[in-house]
Parts: sequence; structure tokens; C-alpha cells
Amino acid sequence: MVIYDPASSVLPKTFISLLIITGLVLTMNGQEFTIEEATIREIQQAFADNKLTSRQLVDFYLNRIQELNPVLRGVVEVNPDARDLADEADREKQSNGGSLGDLHGIPLLVKDTIGTKDKMNTTAGSYALIGSEVARDAGVVERLRKAGAVILGKASLSEWYRIRSINGVPNGWCARSGQGVNPYITSGSPCGSSSGSAISVAANMVAVSLGTETHSSIICPSDHNSVVGLKPTIGLTSRAGVIPCAPRWDTIGPICRTVEDAVYVLDVIAGFDPRDDEATREGSQFIPEGGYKQFLKNEGLKGKRLGVVRSPFVDKLHDSAIAASFEDHLSTLRKRGAIVVDNLHIANIDEILDPHRSGELMVMATDFKISVNAYLKELITSPVRSLTDIITFNQNNPELEKLAEYGQQTFIEAEESTGIGEKEIQVLENLEKLSKEGFEKLMKENDLDALVTPGSRASPILAIGGYPAITVPAGYDSDGMPFGICFGGLRGTEPKLVEIAYGFEQATKVRRPPCFSTSELSLALFGFNIDTVSSEFPIREATVRDIQIAFHQNKLTSKKLVQFYIREIERLNPVLRAVIEVNPDAIKLARKADLEREANATVSRSLLHGIPILVKDNIATKDKMNTTAGSYALLGSVVPRDAGVVVRLRKAGAIILGKASLSEWAHGRSPKAPSGWCARTGQAVNPYVESQDPCGSSTGSAISVAANLAAISLGTETDGSILCPSSFNSVVGIKPTVGLTAEEVPICRTVSDAAYVLDVIVGYDRHDAVATREASKYIPNGGYVQFLKPDGLRGKRLGISNYLYFGFPKNSGISQLFKQPLQTLRQGGAILVDHIKIPNYETIKDSMFIGEQIAMTAELKLSLNAYLKGLITSPVRSLADIIAFNNKFSDLEKIGEYGQDDFLESEKTNGIGELEKKALLNLTRASKYGFERLMGKYKLDALVTPFAQGSPVLAIGGYPGIIVPAGYDEGGTPYGICFGGLRGSEPKLIEIAYGFEQASKVRKPPSFKP
Repeated sequence: MVIYDPASSVLPKTFISLLIITGLVLTMNGQEFTIEEATIREIQQAFADNKLTSRQLVDFYLNRIQELNPVLRGVVEVNPDARDLADEADREKQSNGGSLGDLHGIPLLVKDTIGTKDKMNTTAGSYALIGSEVARDAGVVERLRKAGAVILGKASLSEWYRIRSINGVPNGWCARSGQGVNPYITSGSPCGSSSGSAISVAANMVAVSLGTETHSSIICPSDHNSVVGLKPTIGLTSRAGVIPCAPRWDTIGPICRTVEDAVYVLDVIAGFDPRDDEATREGSQFIPEGGYKQFLKNEGLKGKRLGVVRSPFVDKLHDSAIAASFEDHLSTLRKRGAIVVDNLHIANIDEILDPHRSGELMVMATDFKISVNAYLKELITSPVRSLTDIITFNQNNPELEKLAEYGQQTFIEAEESTGIGEKEIQVLENLEKLSKEGFEKLMKENDLDALVTPGSRASPILAIGGYPAITVPAGYDSDGMPFGICFGGLRGTEPKLVEIAYGFEQATKVRRPPCFSTSELSLALFGFNIDTVSSEFPIREATVRDIQIAFHQNKLTSKKLVQFYIREIERLNPVLRAVIEVNPDAIKLARKADLEREANATVSRSLLHGIPILVKDNIATKDKMNTTAGSYALLGSVVPRDAGVVVRLRKAGAIILGKASLSEWAHGRSPKAPSGWCARTGQAVNPYVESQDPCGSSTGSAISVAANLAAISLGTETDGSILCPSSFNSVVGIKPTVGLTAEEVPICRTVSDAAYVLDVIVGYDRHDAVATREASKYIPNGGYVQFLKPDGLRGKRLGISNYLYFGFPKNSGISQLFKQPLQTLRQGGAILVDHIKIPNYETIKDSMFIGEQIAMTAELKLSLNAYLKGLITSPVRSLADIIAFNNKFSDLEKIGEYGQDDFLESEKTNGIGELEKKALLNLTRASKYGFERLMGKYKLDALVTPFAQGSPVLAIGGYPGIIVPAGYDEGGTPYGICFGGLRGSEPKLIEIAYGFEQASKVRKPPSFKP
């Protein structure tokens, strides 16, 4: 189960408040312009008045997407060329001396089924089409580009229009972006399938958007997200280049904040397209000379005959507020001159509204197979070429596509269809009859201009007949959930519908933007007021010992504990990006642990029994999860066995909860890639101060523990990868002596928890025989827990350096931050040996940094190639393959932004040659004549360094270190204090770290500051 894309839409209402964006008012040339809620006309006027540029507008929306989309999930991809396109639009305006059309320079999102011939994917929200290449822009996109619109990105949707599994896939969910969230009520449905198009416009992440509709896919999400949705007559807009659902009913239309904006867009996208010849030739006859803008009339309601069918559209409304509001709106329609023809009936309405009974769904599935196969065959390149291929892809990638949760039953039914046969023809004839004898008869006999309905329940009527409709915001229920009013008409009646919808909108002006209030957010947002699983036992911040006591007292079960952490992951991970995957078997494993305890099984006496643990996504698990180092290159690879530490954890009864995110390839791909970023999850976020570095590479392991997404976690360290993220995220990280574990190390909230984990994971491993055999001699009889002594500081000699890089420079900000922690060490009985100097420091420093890089570059290629060759299956088998994969999928892996310089340098190497041997020898000398001599000369038990600044010293010598929370700066960013020692000195380091922790007790839960 891929958790970067959680399916749950049940997020606390306050969750979004943290994501408030400042700077909605732009000042240019001394003049102000408010972008939020601005209409196309207002934006064009701001362009003309030099209050705004297209580039500034695009920057605003990109920032807005960056801030809000981690929660709302309205956007799948942003166009990497959007800023360049905006610059070009600005240049065109300057050279032409003014406006070049209503949409010129206007940013627009298109649904991720609408083809764009650029650097973006067109995937219907599915990973199956990642890397496919369309032959050309969709017809509507060609018209938009010609009009000067800026294609900002791709909007999310219900994956494959929900036709993958009608009863399984939730509205607004797709594998690529996760669950779209209603910006008004986060627990409310965003509806679909054009969910992202509606969410993005509603939340001001874009000016306008395009959606598609087969059956309610524009009308319903517009209704639920308080925006205007216009479903055109079939054929009025081209479907060419759009991933099809059921071409006989598919249409493309605008989703905007106002009727006027929707009409501006319709004027551009409507028209004949030879690539969709039959439909658009028929639809084009309805386009009025002069376009649709002329029908934006304030008095548009005057004289219009509007029909009301109360059963079932009004009588079955469950919300009294909506029912009352609808009656009020009928009164408004009458007051504005409309003639409301009430209490009408549509023949066979129950059959029309039931797509199973009418056969609509059967024909839709058959149409889908025929049309999607044709679409896939026309792609220039594609990983899949048929519906069969898509089904197989999903079966091969069940966690990625959440196959167990949502299924693909409708796909399978569609694949079993054999084309339009007699049965399908009979259904189509019946649907045509239902339309003619139902809706068309109603409209003609009563001389109606439009049918008026609350919400979107009339969509099936409009779908099967290819009729147009417009929905307009009509109000909000008692919980704040939006609802709309829909005006539907006969084919080609868009002019009348525009008049009616615009007249209603101007008379009511109901729409309001989502309320992202700031005051209620900071704490409740990330859920510190939500109920814990057990009212008797508070799970958040609980230690391993606390949890085991709760197990013993029957106040908690492993199942409840796992369910709590999964809920926290679903709630917080969309912003924090700390977890890549959750183990689909986690709850089953928790039940097993509970049964073992109930039976008094002696399977494990470990304190980790029944405890959920996250492991970094480069630690192999032989289960249903991937092991990918955060890269798409390894998706689908199969490891031959659990990593050694995972074997030990499972034997101890721990529950592998999931995989934590990381700096991709442990930050080994390129120095340009930010700490905490990987392609599979994006940029991880520091839970204390969002704008601060979360550090890496074990970023997700530290964030997850800090934010209570897991009890404990494992990371890995080469140089700073445990110590640095632990420091920045206010948690405890232990870097053991090299070989004490295979490579993996604990990150926890307390020193005691870290010691419990260390006791389980250390020891000899035949798969890492040389290193673990050598280090096993350091493991003390009785383990490490015995060194958890409150007076552990007493008598310890601790070295304090004043070197700029490693120490506490005098009269610096660092020395001020650590004044109290150092005092705590003295008060605890430690002897601080101050002003120590590392012999030959400058020489050591240079050889250390240069030599370390040379050695790491060569070893990366050797070790990675060996690992890849040992996999049972893998899309890549060498570093060269990975480099080629990244080049092929450069957008997915952000090669343009971050590159792969270190990979390229490593690939040039030819093993451990003379240069590398010399570098390794220099590193050995630097350790022996630097750190080791220093420790011996001053008889030190540990060297104390601020943050993780001593990590290079510890790295090159394979020395251990422990970092403990030491405080928070003025902005709320955490910082830690690190205790490093000679190989095998973990007992002393644990005594020191635990003594300091118990004396200071600095750690506090995240503050979630911007």
C-alpha cells in the first residue's frame, strides 16, 4: 500500500490551516492586485494596467500548489515549462501592445486524461501510463495554446474515470496523487471523476481548468466544491487526444469559479476538429455566431421557462438546509422573471437513474475496451498497449495501484466484453427511447428552456442523451459542505443555459472561497486533540516500555496500536512525506502478536514484541513491500531475503509497519538533490518548522518517529545520515560501531527505546560476515539496556573542541545555543575537557573530505552493482541501468532539476585502484593520528559536538555516536548534541546520552510551524 497517496479523505478540518498562503495581494509598480478569486476579466485588466504579469500569476499559482496540494491532492503534475510559457505570453503582450484574447497568459489546468505534447505525462491517474508519449496535443489543448493560455499542469481525477472499479475506486482517488480532498469539508467527498479540476479551481490553485464528463464527472465535482461546471453538448468540444471512457457520451468542458469564466473558456475550446470529425461536425452546428459571451446577461432569467421535477430530485433530499435553500432559489428565479413549472414528472425516471438497470454501465464498459485499446495503440511509446496490459500491470503492482483495496472488477468485466453486439444495440436503442420519451418529451411538452435540479442527481438523464448542463454554487449545508443548482437543457441549448446560469449567479452570488482559518490550526491541524485509540492509554509519545505495560494491563493491543499509527500516517503523511509504503499485512501481523500474548507464548521475551517499526526504504523486506531507495527505478524488484536486521526484528516479534522515505539513493545520486527528497514521495518536511531542512538521508525515519507516525524506526548511516536528521527532528539517533549491525541503526524518541532496538539488531550476520564477526566482540554480556543509568554522566571525561567545523566556536551563536546543555553535563558530574585540539587538524580535514569522497565514489558502483545482481527480479541490474532509467524518465526522477552527477562520476570508476587505495590509507591515518590520538591523549570517554558536525570524523573511522535532543532555536527548529567515541564504546556512550537526556528532558512533540 503506497502511503504517499492515502485513500482516506477523512482529514481534520484544521489540517489545511497550516498551509495558509500569505501574499495573496500583489504589488507591482506601486499598485495592488488581489489574485485570489480573481476572474479572467479582472486578470486581463490587471495585465492591461501593468498591475500583473503572466509570470507573476503563474508563480503565485505554483506556490499555491506547493503549499496546498500536499493535502488537497488536486494536481498530479506541474508543467516544468509553465514559467517559460508565461514569460513568452508577457513578451507577446508587450510586442502587441495589449490583450491578445481572453485566455492569453491565463494559467489553466487540464485533467490528466487530456493529452499534452510536452514534458508532462497523460496517465488517467495511473502508474500504468507513466512514460507514455502522445502523438500530439488534444484538440482542446491545441485551441487553448493558440489562444495563448498557459498549460500549468495536470489535474488529478478518479483513476480511469472510476471505470477501473465502479464500486471500488473512491471518488477523487488515483494512484499517482492519492485521495483528492474537498477544500471546504475535508471529510466530505470531492466527487469525481474531474475532482482535481474542481478542487484546484475552488482552492485558487489555478485560474480555470478543464474536466471531462461521461456521467456526472464535471457536474458532480463542481457541485461538491462550490464552482461552476459546464458540460457541453456532445461534439461541441473535441475529444481527440483525450483518454476515452465511452466516446458516445464523452465531452470536455470548463470548470471555473464564475459562469463568465466558463463561457470565456467554452468560446475557445468549442468547434470542429477533423480528428473527432463526426461528433464535432454535428456539434458545431449549435455554435452561435459571435460565440457564447453575448449571452452573459444580468436579466438572463427573464421569461425563461424552468421545469422542476420533485420526485426524486427534491423529495429525497436528506439535508433540510439544502431543501430549504432550493425553495428559496426557486423564489429568486421567479422574482427575476423566470416561469417555474413545478411538480413535473419524467417517464421511467427510476430506470434512467440506475445505470445497471438501464444497461448504461454495460455499454460504457464495452465502449471503454474498444476505445482505450485504440487510444493506446496510437501512442508513440507506452508501457501498456491494451486493456489487458493495464489489468496485468495492476496485478504486477498491487501495492502501487492499491489493488487489494479497490480492485479492478469493471476493467475485468470490460475485458470480457466482445464489442457492440445485439445485446448492446438493444440497450442503446432503449436508452435513446428513454431519452426521447422522458427528458425530451418533458422539455418539449412543457416548452421548457431548462430543467432545474439541486445537486447533480439529474446527471444520468443528461449523460445518456448527450445533453448540456451548467451547475452553479447554490449554498452550503449546516456543516459547510457546498451544494449547487443545475440547469440542464436539450442539445445545443447552451445559449439559453448560459443566460439562465449567469442570471442566477448574479442574483445570488453565493460562492465563497474555502475557509483556511489560521487560528484553529497549529495544534489541532496535526491532530493533538483527536482521540487516541484507547481512552485509557495515550499512545502519542509513548515509549516502548509504556506500550509494553499497557499490553500487560490490557489497556492496549498491537492491533489498536498499528491502527493508530496507520491513521496518523494517512492524516499527516500527505504533508510530511515521511512514509513511502505501509505494510499491507501490518494489521494481520499485529493480530498475530496479540494472539501470542493471549496464549502466553514464549516466542519472544523482547520488549519489541508487538511494537510497530518503520524501516528506511533501502532496508530489504521479503514481503509485499518494495525496497527502492526512494527511486522508481527499483519499483517491482524482488529481494531474495529480509535484511539481517529485519530477520532479527521479526524474530523478536516486532511488526514491520512500512518503509520510511529518504534522500533518494541515500543522497548518493547527486549533491544537487535536497535532503529528504526522493522521487517516490517528493520532499519530506520537518514537522517542527516546515521551512527548515529535515536533513538526510534517513529523513523519513526521523520525521516519522518525531511526529508519532511510528513507535520506533530504523535508518542507515554512512556519513551523517542518522545523526543529522535526528538532530533536526528532535529525536535520538544511535550510529553503532561499523559491523555491530549490518548497516542499520535505530532512531527513536528516547535513549532507552534506542537501546532496546540496539539489543535486538546487533550481532553476527553470515551475509555480512567479515564486518559483523569483527564487531561482535564489542557486544557486552547482558546487552546495552544495563547501561541506562540516570547517573551515567558521573565521572565521564568529555572533550569539548572550539574548532569552527567540529566544535563550539567561542562567542558564536552555536556556543550560546549549547551553553545550557554543557552546563547540564557539568552538573551531572561529567568532567569537561575544554579547548582541546586535534593534532594536524587542517591536514586531516583536507585528506578526510577528499579521501572520503574518492573512496565512496568507487565503492558506490561496486556495491550497488553487486546488490542489483543479487535481486530475484529487477528492472535494473547495474548502475549504468539506473542512469539510463533516470535519463529515460527524467521528469519522473527530476533529472533536469537535480541531475545525477555522483552516479555519473561513480560509473566512470574501475574499482579500487591505486588512487582509491591511497585515499583509504589516508582516511585510516586521519583516524589514527587525529581522533584516536585525541581520545587517548585526553583520556576521553566521548567527544561532544554540536548538531551532527562531528559525523565525518565518526564516519571515516567507523566510530559510534549518539545524538540526543538538546533544545530549540528562536524559530523553533530543533538541535541535538552528539556524543562520539572509539569503536566499541557504545556502553559508555549510552550511559552519557541517557544521563544527559534524563537531566535535561528537552524533547517535545512537533510544533508544525510554517
